[in-house]
Amino acid sequence: MARRKQAPWGFKCEYKHCCPFLEGWSTQGMWHSYQYAKQQEHEQRLIREQMNEEINQLLCTVRQQEREMELLKAENKRLHQQKFKPNKKAKRKNTCAKNSGHAAPSGKNKPKGKTKEKKRGAPKGHPPWSRPVPEHIDRSIEVDAPTNCPHCNQATDPAEEIRSYIQEDIVWNPRVIVSEYIHHSAWCSGCNKSVIQALENQIPNAPIGPNTKSAALFLRHEIKLSTRKIQQVMKVLFGIDFVPASIMGFEKRAYNHARELYEDLIEKVRHSDIVHADETHWREDGRNSYVWYAGNQQIATYHIDQSRSSASGKILLGNTIEGLLVTDAYAGYNAINVTARQTCLAHLIRKSDELLELHQATKKPESHAVTFCTKIGKLLRLICRLKIPFAKKEKEQLKKRLYQLIYQIAAEPTAHKKTETFRKRFLPESKEHPQLLAFIDHDGPPTNNHAEQSLRPLVIFRKICMGTRSQKGSENIAIFSSIAQTAKLQNAPLRPILNALLTGTTLEAQKKLFIHQQKP
Repeated sequence: MARRKQAPWGFKCEYKHCCPFLEGWSTQGMWHSYQYAKQQEHEQRLIREQMNEEINQLLCTVRQQEREMELLKAENKRLHQQKFKPNKKAKRKNTCAKNSGHAAPSGKNKPKGKTKEKKRGAPKGHPPWSRPVPEHIDRSIEVDAPTNCPHCNQATDPAEEIRSYIQEDIVWNPRVIVSEYIHHSAWCSGCNKSVIQALENQIPNAPIGPNTKSAALFLRHEIKLSTRKIQQVMKVLFGIDFVPASIMGFEKRAYNHARELYEDLIEKVRHSDIVHADETHWREDGRNSYVWYAGNQQIATYHIDQSRSSASGKILLGNTIEGLLVTDAYAGYNAINVTARQTCLAHLIRKSDELLELHQATKKPESHAVTFCTKIGKLLRLICRLKIPFAKKEKEQLKKRLYQLIYQIAAEPTAHKKTETFRKRFLPESKEHPQLLAFIDHDGPPTNNHAEQSLRPLVIFRKICMGTRSQKGSENIAIFSSIAQTAKLQNAPLRPILNALLTGTTLEAQKKLFIHQQKP
């Protein structure tokens, strides 16, 4: 490499201030310009690097927002289609037909290799269903043979065949019985007033009898009709008329005995071995309220409150339950002291299915999150179908094995936020961990389906009557619905119970409610 020559010591260039090779520029000015340009280039390079870093960060933010928007669109689509679920079987048939280019096979044209779909209805060989034969016949009507055919009007010949059948029907115009009660009074020195004696199945000084009142209450709290519909039914079918507001008076008449029976049902629920609890929305005078349920396979109780706090739940459940409490994951039940609590596995299955649909609706779903939702959903469904052993040792072994399977599925974290929150509910450090398999030790149900089915009548009633207008109306709905639902669970007729509440005592109504549990 050639060595650069240096000027001798003390050399001074005569063209320093005006060099002809630099078109008259001075060498010192050119050097300063060069240094300034070098500095500007360095600053511009730093600015470009900073801008490139900001651009990369913005691109990452845009990609993340695109993924979040995609998830939100998928979730919005799922929520929109949740109320109008398509027929998956028909959709699958149409898809197969489109892919094959032919119409979907049906009947004898189905391919032999494919399994036949199960026909609707009872299985083959099942005995036919028929109406039970009535125990008595009120009248027997003999009909002469026709002289002309009813189809072609041709003259007929007599035959020896006789056809007979039994037909049940109602009396279309029932007669209203109008009774006049003439009471002989007596003077009571203790009460210092005149008193009369009431007969059995009689309401003193009432213009409408107990049968009509109990029938109206039956239509109100069992059939879930509105007060105006009840007035129409009673007028058209039975020929008795009253204003819709009279039904409120019927409830007021039976309220005292019904309230005592209702409080007794609450005490029975609190001392049960297994208790289901749930809540749903209600409307009271245009304000949001809640219907609370507590019960089991024998007893049902309701309570309507404007609050969803734990204090409202304690009105039915009390402070302590010495048994298994089956609920969803709502934290309001944590304030109740229980021996054990079982979380509803059906809610967890539903949550895993929702997350799985959400991931499958995205363009690039996370594979680990999809695998977790699929496996945990299958395992929970298997747990719900398990047959619980009787021996305590076998129960412990079963719980240990099931928890191991749960830990294996929920071991690795996921990148999706909602799926990760759902996964943490199955970890040992979670508060919900001991509630996953508590039903095994207490021989209880793994789901809270009983409570949801018990709340369904009031949900339908809410759609019909749009809620209640006062606290007193909500209290009446809760009391009489508790008695009606308990009567259904006890397989006891409701109308005699309502009659006893109107004309008898609480003890008589209680005997009619638990008629199948009384000792012979």
